[in-house]
Amino acid sequence: MTLSTQQWKNARAYIKLYARPLEQKLYCFYFEDGSMDDVIQELSSFQNEDGGFGQAIEPDFRLKGSSPLATTIGLQIAKNLALPANHPIIKRAMDYLNNTYSEELQGWNAVSETVNTVPHAPWWHFDHQKGHCGVQATWANPNAEIVGYFHKYFPLHPRLTEWTDKALQELSDLSIPLEMHDFLCYQRLSQELSGEKKKNVLEFLISNVRNTVCTDPSKWDQYVAKPLQIAGDPSSPFYESLKEEIQMQLNWESENQCPEGYWQPKWSWFGQYEDEWKVAETEWRGILTLNMLRIFRAYRVIPTP
Repeated sequence: MTLSTQQWKNARAYIKLYARPLEQKLYCFYFEDGSMDDVIQELSSFQNEDGGFGQAIEPDFRLKGSSPLATTIGLQIAKNLALPANHPIIKRAMDYLNNTYSEELQGWNAVSETVNTVPHAPWWHFDHQKGHCGVQATWANPNAEIVGYFHKYFPLHPRLTEWTDKALQELSDLSIPLEMHDFLCYQRLSQELSGEKKKNVLEFLISNVRNTVCTDPSKWDQYVAKPLQIAGDPSSPFYESLKEEIQMQLNWESENQCPEGYWQPKWSWFGQYEDEWKVAETEWRGILTLNMLRIFRAYRVIPTP
């Protein structure tokens, strides 16, 4: 099934009217030959003086200050833009991550306890007894992803071999099925590895992908790992394992686009910080809609703008 011209127009109109300026500029860049400089300017507005990202770049926690997790979001966008290692945004972000490494944790805390002072989703709440927020149930999220950015942008870091060995050991110790965010973090790490280490991580992920991904369309309206979240384009190493379900989801997403043009997040803040959730929800609609349009284009099921 192809996304219809009207569906595409509705999605475009929603982004232009309601998405954050960052997603608006990204849309223009990806679909309308817009300026990368405009995107970089918007992305920079989420980067703090210490080089880390904050300013609610991840809409589910409204922390202005920097955090390693928010910095991974900024780096995901920068990587998609193919910014080089010597770009100021990249250099400053990597300096921040280098400076916030914790010897005690042998990695990074996703967010600090200051997240509890701002509106946030329940899973971002920092548990003082555990020493981390709810999403950080394992070392993998966000540490495996962060190690990947050091491979990409700081490959001569003197401790990178040590950190990589730690990541590989943690992967082998994870329970099966892999939790979706753990899987995604190792997927992003695998993209930056080479040689035998890349081969081993990919083989492990491919062998377990169908355990992580929900292949039952009747559950896709819940917060689960869906096929296109793992294989966002046909060049994905996970495409062959999920080919049939990917086609099913493309049809499902086309049928489940909201009439106003957006795709709706499959989660909420469970009645907490209701006013702030309304803001975050609108921001997520813009993010998800942009991502879905990029996926439809990657699979060649979107009308030509």
